[in-house]
Amino acid sequence: MMNICRNCLSNLKLTVAVNRSHARLCRYAVMHCQRSFYSTGGGNHIWKSVISRTSRQPFSQTIPHSSHSASNLGLLKILQNLKHKICLLTSSLPSRTTSKYFSQSQVSQQNPASLVEEITLTFSESHQSILSRMKDQVDFGIIFDIDGVIGRGANPFMASKKMMKLLTDKDGEFMVPVSFCTNSVGLATDKANLLSNWLDVKIKPEQMIGAHGPLTVFNELHDKRVLIVGQGKILEMAHELGFTNVVTIEEVKEAFPLLDIVDHSNRHYIAKHGITRSHSQDEFEPIEAIVLIGEPNRWETHLQLIVDLLLTGGHPAFAPDKHIPQQHIPIVACNMDLVFMADACMPRFGHGAFLVCLESLYKKITGHDIQYKALIGKPSEITFRYAEHCISKHAQQIGITKPIRTLYLIGDNPEVDVFGSNLYNKFIKECLQNENCDFPHTSRQIPEDFDFNPQTALRCNSVLVGTGVYDPKIGKIEDQELDVYHHGHRDFESDKKLKVPSMYCSDVYDAVLSILEKEVGVFDFTNNNEKKDDSEYLS
Repeated sequence: MMNICRNCLSNLKLTVAVNRSHARLCRYAVMHCQRSFYSTGGGNHIWKSVISRTSRQPFSQTIPHSSHSASNLGLLKILQNLKHKICLLTSSLPSRTTSKYFSQSQVSQQNPASLVEEITLTFSESHQSILSRMKDQVDFGIIFDIDGVIGRGANPFMASKKMMKLLTDKDGEFMVPVSFCTNSVGLATDKANLLSNWLDVKIKPEQMIGAHGPLTVFNELHDKRVLIVGQGKILEMAHELGFTNVVTIEEVKEAFPLLDIVDHSNRHYIAKHGITRSHSQDEFEPIEAIVLIGEPNRWETHLQLIVDLLLTGGHPAFAPDKHIPQQHIPIVACNMDLVFMADACMPRFGHGAFLVCLESLYKKITGHDIQYKALIGKPSEITFRYAEHCISKHAQQIGITKPIRTLYLIGDNPEVDVFGSNLYNKFIKECLQNENCDFPHTSRQIPEDFDFNPQTALRCNSVLVGTGVYDPKIGKIEDQELDVYHHGHRDFESDKKLKVPSMYCSDVYDAVLSILEKEVGVFDFTNNNEKKDDSEYLS
């Protein structure tokens, strides 16, 4: 049966009168038509791929444009039949192109290349109508990573702009709930404006989830005296998150200049000018919590002073007792990425590398592990729970009435994006079976008093693209030997199965199209109602 948009056109089913091999060719041809909505240069390259993948033999010559070529007759017949049936199936859609491009009087005058172009154009204008009419049936949402998925460094990928046209209507309004979850940090308004310029679509700040985003629901910390660590507009970020009494490392250094002796210039200044007990030191109020938003500059200064604050209960005016207790002031870390992909030819150190240094120094000095109050940012369950909350809110804003049942995370890093998505999927399954979900570390626990929308997702699927950290040349994750080293954070288990994605795709456009094919069921050319596995077509 051939079925367009199962949910809103399920009553319009017609049998495809072709044999099994021709049906397979049609199925793959339609997928390629969809994936070339906005491509240029005609359809020859598409059919080279179709013939090659269907016959599993090399295709060495270009398909001629003449419809009278003997080698084209079979293919042309299939396409004409396909075109006619698509015309019937889409006749009820408000598409201005249907009658123009699917006129039976023109069928005999066409060739394979022009037919591909016509079918492609019709898809591009009708899929929005199909999805728009399905709004009351949408029960899934898509979470996008940014670096390595939407763009790299300061440059967006072309596939990102094409992808966005699949998810928005002619007015640029979203038809599917979407959020952007990145482990980088910054003001949500700045990030939203950047993505809006990249994608030519209005992205709202509430759709942005930085590594620090879930801090908005940590209400118990908002009125405490908190040291904020990171780079950029950290004070503005802290206020945006709801913190009211923040301190920077510069203020600590100013109050206690003798602590930063790792800075040789500071050492020389003190030796030359001397120093007396400062007035600011006497009035310095103890730090009640530390929030590590992102990697700082001058790591040596930050590492020294953060360890000092942990050892002294937030007031480093005097040395700690000889016996150092295991408990210390609360510390929250955002973004555990050991590395990330930017413009360089290889991954660069991320905030996770800074955390490794801090944890190692603290344990070497005290003999104890740092006890995080929370670890947020991907791959933590807290961040994915917050992402589901944001998806749920966006769904309500765009008129989606059904509860969100399926989440998709499109990412480029198996250690972070895929791992986190699968970890949250595991969390969902355990919560469905048990009323109380156990966490192996308190740093990953989701507090019950967080002000979230109800948790409704039944699954979280991971989609891995090959435009960032993951290099498709190395092959699939499941086919590789287990890494000797665990690159994730120490509070997260090393489990190779959690790094295996639900789906591999070449780029974000391919990923979104595959999701829509799965959720909307745009086309099904099988001879029964059973949905087939598309993995061989997507590899």
